[in-house]
Amino acid sequence: MPDRIDIPPDQFVTLDGVRFHYLDWGGDGEPLLLLAGLGCTAHVFAELAPHLSDRFRVLALTRRGHGLTDQVQAGHALTDAAEDARRLLDALGIERAHVAGHSMGGGEVSALAARHPGRVARIVYLDGAYDWADSPTPEWPEEVASPDTFASYADYVDFVHSLLPDSVRGPAMDAMLRTTVDTRADGSVMDRFSTTASAPFVHALKTFRHPYSDIAAPALAVYALGDQWQGAEATWRAACRDRFAAETANARVIELRASHYLFIDRRDDVLAAMHEFLA
Repeated sequence: MPDRIDIPPDQFVTLDGVRFHYLDWGGDGEPLLLLAGLGCTAHVFAELAPHLSDRFRVLALTRRGHGLTDQVQAGHALTDAAEDARRLLDALGIERAHVAGHSMGGGEVSALAARHPGRVARIVYLDGAYDWADSPTPEWPEEVASPDTFASYADYVDFVHSLLPDSVRGPAMDAMLRTTVDTRADGSVMDRFSTTASAPFVHALKTFRHPYSDIAAPALAVYALGDQWQGAEATWRAACRDRFAAETANARVIELRASHYLFIDRRDDVLAAMHEFLA
C-alpha cells in the first residue's frame, strides 16, 4: 500500500435537514457511489477510490451519526440510509449510478436498488451481502462496552488497531480515524461512535435481510474468506452467499482470502474485479 495518499477536500450537503459529509474524487466516467460499513466513514475508501477515478466519477457518503456527518436521534434504518444516498444523487444531479457497499453499506445498496431500481446501474457488495438478521452470533463486537474517552489520540488509535488485523492498517484507516473523535483542550479524545451511539445502528443491521428478489440490477458480491469464519458462522456465511446467488437475477460471486476490509488488504484484486464487472 502507498505511504501517502491524496484525499479530496471534505464536502458537505444538507439532506432531509441533516448535514452530511461526503468525498468526491472526481473523474469523467459514469458515477460510482461508495457506501461504508458500520462505524466507518467515506475516508475508509481512500486507498481504493483513486484507482477507480480514471474510469468513474467516484463519490463516497458518510451516513447519519458517523464521522463528520451530523449526529441524529432517528433515521437509523438501512432503508433510511438508502433514501439518504438517493437524496445525495438528487442533490448532485446524478440520475443513475453504480453503487458499491461495504458491510452495512451493502444492505443500504440493496434497499436503494429495490426501492429505486432506475437509479442503480450495477451493484458491488464488498463483503456486504449478508443477512444479518440470521446471524448466529449472539453479541457483536460493537455491542461490547468499550472506552468512550482516551487520554490521547495515540491511545485511541492503539485501541482501534488492537481490534483490527495488521493488514488493514495504513493511510485509509488513519484518515478515517481522525474523523471519528472529538479532541479536548487537554489532548484527550472522545469517540463519537461510542457503544451507546452505535446501538440503534446495530439494531437496524441485526434485523435486516436483503430484498434480492426485488433487485434487477446486475450485482457482484465479493466475499472474504478467512480464519474469522468458524463453526456456525461459517455455515451462515455460506448460506448468505448461496441465497444471494439464487435470488439475485443477475448475480456474480467472488471469494477472496482476506479480512472484512478486503478492499484494503486485497485492494488490487478487488479493483480488478470491479473494473471488469462495472465495464
